[in-house]
Amino acid sequence: MGCLKSIIKKIVFIVLIFAFFALGGYSFVKKQINSYQNPSRDEFVESEKDYGDFSSVPSDFQLSRSYNLFGYKKINAKYIPTGQKITIFDLKDTEKISKNDFLTNEINDKINDLLGKLKDSFITYDEFKILQKGVYISKGQKVPYIKFSAKVKNVPFKNVVGVIGAYETKNEKAKNSSTKLIFTVVDSKAFNPVIVSDFIRAVKF
Repeated sequence: MGCLKSIIKKIVFIVLIFAFFALGGYSFVKKQINSYQNPSRDEFVESEKDYGDFSSVPSDFQLSRSYNLFGYKKINAKYIPTGQKITIFDLKDTEKISKNDFLTNEINDKINDLLGKLKDSFITYDEFKILQKGVYISKGQKVPYIKFSAKVKNVPFKNVVGVIGAYETKNEKAKNSSTKLIFTVVDSKAFNPVIVSDFIRAVKF
């Protein structure tokens, strides 16, 4: 009897799957996901105020949103002429890392773990080296950052250069401030610091 119930459940499950696809369920879900990830710019600016005011970001940047492998919400800004992507992660608190860490040697101890949380794939970085520390000035506040070099561990002979910056905001629904991390990494030969600085200076954090 138990075996029969198990078979019936499997049949019902299979029927439901076929019905889901037959009635356009997949297209509906895909449309909803795309709508969330790629809203109109006006909707994006209005809905992502917790991250900053993006209304002055040049149209050369395509704005979108998503999640990474570890469940952190991401704001993405793709520079259309070159394809370079700048991503802002919400770490949800200031305990894991704060903007003050970028002004001290604390960042040296935390950066390897941090890079693991920021990745979007199974690619990992090796031979990480901080090349420069500095501060961007945006419309709203100072954004300390580090410029780094690394090797892509999973791809032979791949050298990359990137920037990680930090700022803090208080989310509308959160009780405490939240650290936001600005992250970009590209092939070392293609890195253009102006793209990052222009984006940050256009946002009011």
